[in-house]
Parts: sequence; structure tokens; C-alpha cells
Amino acid sequence: MKLKQVILFSFIALTCTMFISSCKEDIDLTGDAKETAVVYGLLNQADSVHFIKINKAFLSNDNSLITAQIPDSNYFKHIDATIKELVNGNVVRTWILKDTLIENKEPGVFYAPEQKLYYFKTTSTQPLIANANTQYKLDVNINEGEFSVSGITKLIAGMGITQPQGYFTFATSDVANKGYANSTIAFTKGDAFLTNVKIQLTIKEFIGSNFTTKTLDWNVGDLNSASMPSTTCSVLANGKTFYTVIRDGVTNDPNITKRMLKSIKVILTGGSEDLEKYMKLVAPSSSLAQTKPTFTNLTASNDRNVVGIFSARHTTSISKEDWILFGVSTYKTAIDKNSMKELGIGALTGSLLFCTDNPQYNVGTPEQYFCN
Repeated sequence: MKLKQVILFSFIALTCTMFISSCKEDIDLTGDAKETAVVYGLLNQADSVHFIKINKAFLSNDNSLITAQIPDSNYFKHIDATIKELVNGNVVRTWILKDTLIENKEPGVFYAPEQKLYYFKTTSTQPLIANANTQYKLDVNINEGEFSVSGITKLIAGMGITQPQGYFTFATSDVANKGYANSTIAFTKGDAFLTNVKIQLTIKEFIGSNFTTKTLDWNVGDLNSASMPSTTCSVLANGKTFYTVIRDGVTNDPNITKRMLKSIKVILTGGSEDLEKYMKLVAPSSSLAQTKPTFTNLTASNDRNVVGIFSARHTTSISKEDWILFGVSTYKTAIDKNSMKELGIGALTGSLLFCTDNPQYNVGTPEQYFCN
């Protein structure tokens, strides 16, 4: 699971101008500064492992870029954290968060590749629950009672992909004269206030009888609450983009003897109202003033500060196989015949050796893009 990183970087600039006769050279920037908690967690009922990131913001007398590379400067000494499931306000289940080290953090200003995260697990038979009566409360006890952080969220219910019910159509019968075709992806947004639609293309690349599998990601569209005024929403998957993504994403290996489209997976991800507010406010400012309000749905005790968010997202998907036998002699396919033809011999991908072993293209005279 990939986690977005929340970074708080405190910088104080003190300037002595020509109008000031003297300046104190030894300035203690840290003084009695209080640590600020940085908490980030998004619960998803589709997951079985749920991660919460708990860090601290820091001030240092040393070079901040050096301090940021020291793991201990980013962690509190002691963390006790729980997630409580509340149904109609009553605690039903409680999970104690454990800490773990993740070793895939990319290098940057802050230390890498390890990072400490806190997590709890659920099972497929007892997942997190998304409905109007259920909430999840995060409680974090920091440094054995020095201060605490808490937040509460509901999960996202009611999301679902409704279209396409059959195959995708990305090409007309005559692309040269009539152009490409677009396919509609329709969905119900449920409780989501922002959504992302992604298509994942899985391709088999053969060298002789051996093959490797390659996955290509295509970001089809992002919608927010303003662009989702009704329960049912849709985005268009552009036909030319489909072939361009494949052309630009396949392996550059002259030894490949053929390629096959294995499947097309539509992935719908939705975010909560609080997450939409948070993402709007942490996005880069387009104003010359560079001033933006802050937002968090977390609270801290003992006159301490907390930044970040504890909220929800949800992911659902549907997958279309290249072809599967349906009944005795009919087939369900991921793309229609015009689209398969364009993939096999069209202008953008015709030189990439794409073919299909779908039996419907081997009736009488085999199609040019049929292969065993």
C-alpha cells in the first residue's frame, strides 16, 4: 500500500536591516518550543492492513536539512494508539496499533528508505464497516500522557461501477476516416466527495513460448464534489489514449515475438468530505500572497498542535478479461472487434506484434491479428 507523506517543515527567518543599529548574534530558535504531532491515516474497508503515520514536527539549532535525516528527530519517544469502532456511539471493537518499519520510502529531504508506521489488521470475514451508524475513532497517547491526539471518521459506502457492462469500444470500423471511439465509465459515487478513475492494462509479452506480464496504469479522470452533482457520475476513456498508453508502455525488447492484451481493470477510488477539504488546502497555492488556511479534523490536548488528517477512502474495481467462453459458442471480450483489429494492425500499435487467441477470430479465414 502506498501512503501519501505529510511533511511539516518549520522555518523562521530573522532579518537585520540597515535601519537596525545592532543585532543579537546568538539566537535560540528552539527555546521552549512544543512538539507538534503529524498524523495521517485513511481507512479503507477494502484493505486488510490499515496504516497510520504518526510523526512529530521539529525545530532544531542545527541545520534542519541535517536534522531531517535523523530518524529519532522525527519520532516521539513513546506512542500508545488505538482504533475504536463505534456503532451508534457504543464501542464494539478495539484495535491496538503496532509499529512496523517500511523499507520502501523513496530518498528525499527526510530519512530513507525506512520509516516507522503504525498498523492494525482486519479479516475478510470481519472487515471494517461502512454505514451511517458506524464510526472509527483514533486515540493516540504521546510520551506516556504528555499530550494526546484524537480523530473520528466514517467510512465511504455506496460506491460502485455500473458501466461498461460489456466490452470496451476504443476504435471505429475505419479509424483513418472516422477516428477513434470513446468508452463511458459510469459509477455511483455513494458517500465520496472526490473520486479517481484509473484503468490498469495487463499485457503478456512473449519470447517464444515463454512470457512475462506487464501492467500499465492509465489515469482516466479525477472528479470532486463540484463535478459530481448527482449520484451517478461518468468519465470518458479516450480511444486514442488507450492505444498511446500501450504504445508508450510496452517493453523495448526486439526479442519479443508477440503480445496479448490479458485484461482491462477499472479501479474507482473515492475520498471523504474531510479528505477533499484537506487536499484542497495542502495543494500548491496559485496566489502571489502564498497564504492559505489550514485544515485538520484532528484535535490535540494540553495546548498542543496537530496537523494532518484521519479520514477514509474506498477502492472498488471490475476486471474485463481479453476473452472468456460464455455458453457454448459465444465469448465475452474486453474490447470489441474493431478495437482488437486496431490494436493488432492499427497505426499506433500495429508494429508491436499484438494478437489474440480468441476463437471467434479463427472462423473460416483467420483474422490477421489471430494467433495460437
